[in-house]
Amino acid sequence: MIAASKTGASPAKHGGAALLALVGASLPMNLDPAIHNIAVVAAGNALHMTGVERSLAASIGTLCIAATILATGSLGDRLGRKRIMLAGLVVTLAGGIVTALAQDAVVFALGRSLSGVGFAASFGLSFALLRSVAPQPDALAKAVARWLALQTLGIVVLSIAGGYLAGVSWRAAYLLGPAVGFLALLWCLKVVPEARDPDAGRFDGVGLILIALGLVGSLYGVSNAASAGWSSTHVLVPLSGGLVLIAGFALWEWRLERPAFPIRSFADPELLAGAAAGVAFNIGNAVVALQLSLLWQYVYRFTPFEVSLGQLPFIVACIAAASWAGRLVARGVSMRLLVPGGLLAMAAALAAMAFARQDTPYVLFVVPLLAAGAGLMLAQTPTANVFVAKPPPALVGAIGSSRTAFGQLGFALGLALSSSMIYGFFSPLLRQRLQQAGATPGEQAQAIGILQSYVQAHGTDGFNAGLVHEVIASGTLAYLASYRMTMLIMAALVALIALLCLWLLSRRTAHGAVKGKAGAG
Repeated sequence: MIAASKTGASPAKHGGAALLALVGASLPMNLDPAIHNIAVVAAGNALHMTGVERSLAASIGTLCIAATILATGSLGDRLGRKRIMLAGLVVTLAGGIVTALAQDAVVFALGRSLSGVGFAASFGLSFALLRSVAPQPDALAKAVARWLALQTLGIVVLSIAGGYLAGVSWRAAYLLGPAVGFLALLWCLKVVPEARDPDAGRFDGVGLILIALGLVGSLYGVSNAASAGWSSTHVLVPLSGGLVLIAGFALWEWRLERPAFPIRSFADPELLAGAAAGVAFNIGNAVVALQLSLLWQYVYRFTPFEVSLGQLPFIVACIAAASWAGRLVARGVSMRLLVPGGLLAMAAALAAMAFARQDTPYVLFVVPLLAAGAGLMLAQTPTANVFVAKPPPALVGAIGSSRTAFGQLGFALGLALSSSMIYGFFSPLLRQRLQQAGATPGEQAQAIGILQSYVQAHGTDGFNAGLVHEVIASGTLAYLASYRMTMLIMAALVALIALLCLWLLSRRTAHGAVKGKAGAG
């Protein structure tokens, strides 16, 4: 059973305070993308980074999360989940300080690497520790829902502060997340109980190295797809190598009597459906976050601040639906109903957003955004609960941390697939429209230059006004057509995974019914 340290606080005594402390411990990783995506541009300019250095600076934190997420979870199972989570918060603080003080690209990358390792430990184990804060099944379901809802609320508030800081100083912006983590560390020391299992077994170094390299290779390959194309060696080589290493990890873990990560546990349909759903709703989340933002900026000329405001219905729905879903799970509402239903709601929302036109008013996006946010939490809450409630006590950290790995893979796939599709569709559609208008190859090249100036510099000085109008009109129609096809394909993908989850969870129901009849006989 889960062992609480003698000095740890009682879950019953400090349950609410401990839950808030664990929310604080999870925030640095969730907050980081909103700040990093803004601040890394200014950092790259200030530190005179080359193109390669900028690419590394943008992705190295995520790759380090992938490399260490299962290892830190496994260490937590053996050495104490609270202890490793607190160590992660310390490393997060160190990474933020190194990043903020960096005077060159190498030190900046070192700081981002430390931050990634710290995020992996603090986020993954803050999730795993929910089981020690709320050990009863109904209380655990509500705690998971509150953890998700409070995270979302914290991200909204802190992202605004982070965006402001990034505009003032990129160095100050990189200190916000670590500062939140440091406050959470002080709070967790007082109110969060320790949890570990004395029978967790030895640390599986070989298996964890295999999965670390496999996840890094896979994520690196997928993240290159949007810019290099799926047929590029920059995609195929790391992706193929990563998948081979992940397969090797699975075989290695399967043959061990006491593996660090129990592959066999995913024979449970609920865990397998939870993993598939984690990929699916993160695909949907990535598409909403990126493609809707780009549509609003490219076609409707929203400012970044207006884009942030425009996303509020999605965020409000996430917060409200998390609490609602938690109550449903606690009351015993079937995962078979909630997970496919949530994913189908996300798929329907993506499909509805696909039919945006040049003159579509913002108000018509509100209902799909509400449906997408509610669907996200209806799917995420029961799957998160399964990942923390179902593992054996010795493996709560490892299996709980794997949820983050599945989520990161889904988010990376959502970004890469949607970006590569929308730009893959856009170029031939634009050329087709220009050819139909009788444009010569030289005029087509000039049109592309006009569009690049329009998108990147928000101006078209130096070009003929009549030509600019025609090119922008053609480009907008081509972009809307490619956006529509991309959103419909991504909606179909999420819906397909929803049906897969329904099938997997139906197998569990059928299996349970057979067992019940056998027991009665």
